[in-house]
Amino acid sequence: MTTVWSLFDSGNSSYKKTIDKYFHEIKNYSIGVDKLNKNHNFINLDLADFHEIFGDIKLFDTLDKLPKPDIILASPPCESWSVASAMRGGNKFYEWSDGYLKMSTDTRIISKNDGPYKSYPWKVMYTRINGELCAYNTIRIIEKYHPEHWVIENPQSSHIWQYLEKYHNFTGFSNVAHYAAYNDNFPKKPTTFMSDTFLSLAQMEKGRKAKIVIGDRGCGRKQIRDYNERSNIPEELVKDILEQLLEVQL
Repeated sequence: MTTVWSLFDSGNSSYKKTIDKYFHEIKNYSIGVDKLNKNHNFINLDLADFHEIFGDIKLFDTLDKLPKPDIILASPPCESWSVASAMRGGNKFYEWSDGYLKMSTDTRIISKNDGPYKSYPWKVMYTRINGELCAYNTIRIIEKYHPEHWVIENPQSSHIWQYLEKYHNFTGFSNVAHYAAYNDNFPKKPTTFMSDTFLSLAQMEKGRKAKIVIGDRGCGRKQIRDYNERSNIPEELVKDILEQLLEVQL
């Protein structure tokens, strides 16, 4: 029996749904918190937990009680790393400087951002800190429990990759997939599944357009406002990843 820990799989549970449907030889443990409080089929654990600094080690105490993972799948939140909130020289959370990330000042947030965060620097601060904690705890978990294989998912354009490499010297194979190459009901959404091993993932042919476009451009566009739905991953893609990882294990 293969044990999988699916970190941040508490929203739409893309990993759990695929494993339950196709992989009866896998025992899955989905871990995280559901900010919309819609799901309950996971281990409720804050993966941005920092209370170890105060002597509270609930995060690792809880994980220590689970069977050791053979595979870790992780989809840390991408909001603070995203170019979707792009501003000159960075986004609302960071300035990109010489390949490094420099946190935005309150003045920069208020004066240069016309979005919903304009008057709320505290929201930017907390979202940025949450993003860094989720990313850092992900690699701490991987390094502590030494799974045979691990995969971290985020948009290809996400600056989480820059953060992990520049600040924590954590790298892997940058395996890029296009969601629409697996399922027409998804946008193209170029996404990196960084892993300890090479994965041959499907991409759309150059020039081919997806039937679904997230945003305000293109025919057949589809607005997705629900956080859980936005984080959904095609089950065909998850299946492809797991089949390749299990084959490597043999």
